[in-house]
Amino acid sequence: MRVFRRRVLTAAAPVAVAALKGVAFGLEVLNDLTPGFRMTRRRRLPAALGAGVLGAEIATWWAISPSLLPRPWWVTAANVAIVQGVGHLAGTALAYPMRRRWSPRAWFWAGAGHTVMAGITVGAAAASLRRQKQQARLVRVAKRGRKHALVGGLVGTAGYGTLLLLGDAAQVSVDRLGARLSRWMPLWVAWPLAAGGLTWLVLVLSDKVLMRRVLTRISRHAFELNTSVFPGSMMPWEPERSGSPWSLEPWSAVGSQGRAVLSLGPRARDIAEATGLNEVREPIRLYAGLIPGRSVEGAARLLLAEMDRTGAFRRDTIVVQTTAGTGWVTDWSVGAVEFLTGGNCATLAMQYSYLPSPFAFVVDRETPVRAARALISAVLSRLEQMDPDDRPRFYVAGESLGAYGTAAAFDDLEDLLARTDGALLSGAPRFTRLIRTLSDSRDPGSPERLPTIDGGRHVRFAATPLHLRQNHLGMPYRHPWSHPRVVIAQHASDPIVWWSRDLVWRQPDWLTEPGSRGVPAPRPQRLDVFHGMRWVPFVSGWQVGLDQLNSLAVPGGHGHNYHAEMLWYWDAVLGEHAAVRMNHDLERRATAFIRDDAIKR
Repeated sequence: MRVFRRRVLTAAAPVAVAALKGVAFGLEVLNDLTPGFRMTRRRRLPAALGAGVLGAEIATWWAISPSLLPRPWWVTAANVAIVQGVGHLAGTALAYPMRRRWSPRAWFWAGAGHTVMAGITVGAAAASLRRQKQQARLVRVAKRGRKHALVGGLVGTAGYGTLLLLGDAAQVSVDRLGARLSRWMPLWVAWPLAAGGLTWLVLVLSDKVLMRRVLTRISRHAFELNTSVFPGSMMPWEPERSGSPWSLEPWSAVGSQGRAVLSLGPRARDIAEATGLNEVREPIRLYAGLIPGRSVEGAARLLLAEMDRTGAFRRDTIVVQTTAGTGWVTDWSVGAVEFLTGGNCATLAMQYSYLPSPFAFVVDRETPVRAARALISAVLSRLEQMDPDDRPRFYVAGESLGAYGTAAAFDDLEDLLARTDGALLSGAPRFTRLIRTLSDSRDPGSPERLPTIDGGRHVRFAATPLHLRQNHLGMPYRHPWSHPRVVIAQHASDPIVWWSRDLVWRQPDWLTEPGSRGVPAPRPQRLDVFHGMRWVPFVSGWQVGLDQLNSLAVPGGHGHNYHAEMLWYWDAVLGEHAAVRMNHDLERRATAFIRDDAIKR
């Protein structure tokens, strides 16, 4: 027995030693990759990587700096990994011309400067944890604390290590291919040719194999989702709704989002109970789905026929809601009009895609505009044929990509004011030309985050309902609010509103104003973002881009969620034309109904 044990121990000892050596090696590599610790002493990474690691260390300070929203761990991980990778590339590129004067071994891995840098990293990490908690408090999120930041930082560092491995593999491949090509051509021609060829091959494979498969899979999933019925959606039995047995647009044709719009919302009895009005009407909701072979003009003609069938032109208020990419329309906007008008309204919407908004815009950015323009023009054409004394008031609205489509359907602000009785645009993407034009021409002294346009005469930007009456300084607007009224709702914490491609290389005005760079904004501006955010090339664009993935995971009134505030915005747009004015009791009852009536979709 003793002999057997001795043999087992003798055989197991080398395995145990090798395992311990492997663990020790892994810990040393982890030490070489971990921000702060990697500034102490090199253990396993080659000295030639020194400049890149130094660049990654500096990039880490910005990777964990604040952006618009508190980050879940996976967003922090993506942010840390990519920004460190870019910092590594920048450090390597900047050090390349100096490689003959200073050896990386001499100037990188030694010196008290690295201890100072490690200290800065520790300080930046501690500040980041504190800011994460402050950001979470600003947008009323309870589950985005220090644990998310720590886990995301560790996973992001592992991702940076993975990028180093991929980079090293690419370097070896380029060197080998360049060496073979140098047999037939000079090395200074062979190496760039090898690098360019491999880059081209990766791009082609990424496009044909990866991106197209991803887009195909997303498109297939979106199509299947569009044919489904969300739990809680039921065919309406009111003749005033599309998809009902009396409708020209069958229930099966309106898509999953259309079915949700048509089955939800207040009925006449709900409106009477919430508003206390004695005379209410059943609100009209009309929706045209995306049918293969039917153009947006054909869908607009069908909606006109539905308006004739339901008597929509005899209602006091007509609203065209431009949908987002999937055909989604916000319950808060539609429901607000129905409550405030006592149901004496008709809401029209048209689905032009079943893809999520980002993919719908990438695949075809013209269709949202064509759909909005076709429906708005068709309704206006009919209204122009009516007696002005009997003509209903006409409003347009949209959220997210829907706001972009609605705004782009008009040539400019003057065209919008001349052809409508008002508009409500919420969460419009930054590429919305009309809003960019208004913001660029804002009154002197007003910030880009909350611009004042012509003293508030027709257009008012709002982050909260308070901004309907006062500007960013808490002062009344210079001019009284005349009809037609336009409300443009945008939260300071909404990355959909603030991200653009040029944020990668150009500093925007909103990151030079109070509310950024450590300068607090005036309290009446009601910013819900951390005022320490600064613009950094590439980093700011990447961070705000990642924030878009997280923009709906916050309560209403923050991020890309425009909820109860829409009741007040529509009250302002309708003004004295509303059947009942908004007050806190009505807000409470309407908000409770919309939330209880909502379904997951």
